Parts: sequence; C-alpha cells; structure tokens
Amino acid sequence: MQDPTPELRALFEEARLYEERQDHYNAVKLYKRILKEASDWAPPYACLGQIYKLRQEWKPALYYTKKAVSLDAADQASWWNVGIAATALKKNRLARTVWAKFGVEGKRQWPPISIQRAYEKQFEVMWVERSGPAQGIIRNIPHPRSGRRYGDTVLFDNTIRGYHTSEYYRLPIYEDLGILKHSIFRTFSCLLQSPDRKDIRALQQLCWEESLGFEVWANAVRAFSSPQLGPQPEYFSFKMEPVQELLVAIAAPSESQALAVLESWKVISLKGYSDFQGHLIS
Repeated sequence: MQDPTPELRALFEEARLYEERQDHYNAVKLYKRILKEASDWAPPYACLGQIYKLRQEWKPALYYTKKAVSLDAADQASWWNVGIAATALKKNRLARTVWAKFGVEGKRQWPPISIQRAYEKQFEVMWVERSGPAQGIIRNIPHPRSGRRYGDTVLFDNTIRGYHTSEYYRLPIYEDLGILKHSIFRTFSCLLQSPDRKDIRALQQLCWEESLGFEVWANAVRAFSSPQLGPQPEYFSFKMEPVQELLVAIAAPSESQALAVLESWKVISLKGYSDFQGHLIS
C-alpha cells in the first residue's frame, strides 16, 4: 500500500490515545474512519482486533485480526489474537493452524498459570491448570461474585500482567477473557472450628480423594500486592496464622457430597464446623 497521509497518521495517534485512556468508543470510531480512506493499512485493523478481543466480542475480533495478518504476516501479536478469537468461537481448525505457527500445536504439558478477573471494583487472582496456548481449567475456588467456579474452562490473554507468588511458586498472571465451558461444580463454604495445619491437610486430602475442590478462603488472593507495583505487580499468598475459626470453601457437584467430606473430617479431626452454606454464582 501507499504510505498513509500525515493526516491519517495523526488520526491514528489520536485513536491510540483514546485506546490508552480506555475510551474504546471513540478509539473504534477513529480507527474505522481511518480504514475508510486506507483500507489496506494493517495497524488500524490490529488495534480494532485488540479492542474487540478485550471486549470479548469474538466475531469482530476475528474479522479484524485476520485482516491485520493478511496485510502484515509478520504481526505476531495479531496472529496470536487470531488464535484466541478462533478458540473462543470454536473454530478449531483455524486455531490449530495458528498455534502450529508458534510451534505449540499438540503440546501436551503446560506449566500452571494464574489469571486475574475484575469485578465489583476489585479483582481476584485465580490458579489455572493450563491446557493449551490460550485456555485452562480453574483449580482454586473463586469468590461467587467473580462469576467463576472451580473447574470452569477459561480463555486468557497472552500478556503477563504480574506474578502470583508464595513460598512454593511464582506464576505469571494473565487476563481472563471469558468462559469456554462451564463447570458442573457448585461452591460451598463453612467455618472450621480451631483447626491446626494437620486438620486442614486432612480436609484437603479428603476432598482430593473424592475429586472435590478445596481452598482456605481466609488466604485467598483477591487484592494482595507488593508496595512496588510497577508495570508488573506481584501478588502474594500469605502464610496462615492459627485462628479460632477458619473460612474454607469446598467445590462439589452437590451439597450432599460437600457435607459428606465435612462429616468424615469431623470424625477424623474431632473438630467441628459451622455456618455451612451454598453460594450462587453471579
């Protein structure tokens, strides 16, 4: 294509400023205006694809990212966005073609990661068992208001937003981009009475043996961060201190299964629990 005019380049920079300020409405208007006059210029297509991806509007995301790579085959970021959008739309052949370009198609082992999801003016960091380049299964028990549950298969972005750190691991954090498959698990919680570490491990083991999820919600990472945030903040899971009551969560397909492990735990630990409840996922 011919080089864009100085006027179009100025409009493009203005659109980028809108995008940086999260004013996607005006950014989209300007990018589309640019493309009416420069329909073979790749960058506006790539930017539109990125915006629609973050808005989880997958059909336009796929359309614009495909246009971007057709005009600039070296645009690796847009190629990855094609793969994400194709995965979201279950266009598996296209997704496999894209992942093959990155050498990750058919990869069997992936390291675990974390994802972050914003809701109600806060956000939560969730642990994910990665099962592909852009998808994985949630393996902790998110807060019910997050709209996520244990076992959900989720889609995520490929830009590292920070790190989730404990004494055992340091996992990269990616942005949550939506649910690919809903889990059959429901979320339950209760208060354990005067548990020690051995009691908690016993309940965790019982849940594991029954293929249920377990988490100490008192130690869940929702907004824990280091003082030096920087471009990639680090979020820490804190060590648990002895308490009289400990809030824990169990993920199970039914209430009866969750109660069964708690009753077994009572017999083993000689401790009690209270305030058992199920949670609706918003």
